[in-house]
Amino acid sequence: MNRTKVPSGIIPGLNTPTTEKGELDEESLRSLVRHNIEWGVDGLAVSIIAGEFYKFSDEERSRSFEIVIDETNGKVPVWAGVNHIGTEPSVKLGRQAKDLGAFGIISLPPFVGTKTDSAAYEHFSTLLTKVDIPMMIQDAEDFTGVHMRTNLYVELMKEYSNVTSLKVEGGETLKKIEDVLGTRELRNLSVLGGMGARLLFQELKLGTNGSIPGSCLTDIVVKAYRYYTRGEYDMAEKQYADYREWINFTVLNSLSFTEIQKETSRLRGVIKSSHTRSPHVPLGSEAKKRLADLVRRVVPQEPITAQ
Repeated sequence: MNRTKVPSGIIPGLNTPTTEKGELDEESLRSLVRHNIEWGVDGLAVSIIAGEFYKFSDEERSRSFEIVIDETNGKVPVWAGVNHIGTEPSVKLGRQAKDLGAFGIISLPPFVGTKTDSAAYEHFSTLLTKVDIPMMIQDAEDFTGVHMRTNLYVELMKEYSNVTSLKVEGGETLKKIEDVLGTRELRNLSVLGGMGARLLFQELKLGTNGSIPGSCLTDIVVKAYRYYTRGEYDMAEKQYADYREWINFTVLNSLSFTEIQKETSRLRGVIKSSHTRSPHVPLGSEAKKRLADLVRRVVPQEPITAQ
């Protein structure tokens, strides 16, 4: 497999909309896909952290793959999150994603049993061997509690050509990105940031190839990214200023970050409900009012009607 700095650009992590009863809302998910494509994204990621993969059954996740791939209809690459507590279930999801037409898969190290590099290597190598499409490794140590050293990526890239990219996020994001990009053996690895594009410009300055933000304000992030990559830094900062205000709100209410994303999409008319499965920390009524005011300022146009 030829590594060509793929993926790159803005590839939002889709939320997984549910009805007020908590059931998978397939039409809202399709609407979210359509709007993100209209907003100019470079790809889509389904069933990763933003999609609350840990709250959905394997059958629901596979159905989400199917919906997103079908609705995308080849317009942009789809990356399917195959994160699981065990390696074999990850492989099963990966094979389903491949069969459905996903461009690639995204994998975190499992939460249990991967506290050593050798255990993490075993998980990733099994997945790479049994699912022969591009794989993005997600390093989200704050979320998983698993620390992965740069040397792990070097060893995997030596052995497997379908390791194409790395998503880095968490407390040590910029240091980790700097370490990876400064490692000669990883020069062909595409590196993307995360955390809702909170550090977008700092990451791009270090040499990242893009970012995986949330999916509710992607139009703003895409515009800021395009300006920055064209060298129009003042315009990029101006575009990002409103988005930063929203990011600051999510930081202050970080325990409800998924509901904030869903509520933002609901306020924009993209999905029908911001219902979030348990366990979760609900966003209070006053915070919802502040978010509504914020969204009206950040996105002044009339809400888009979900179809």
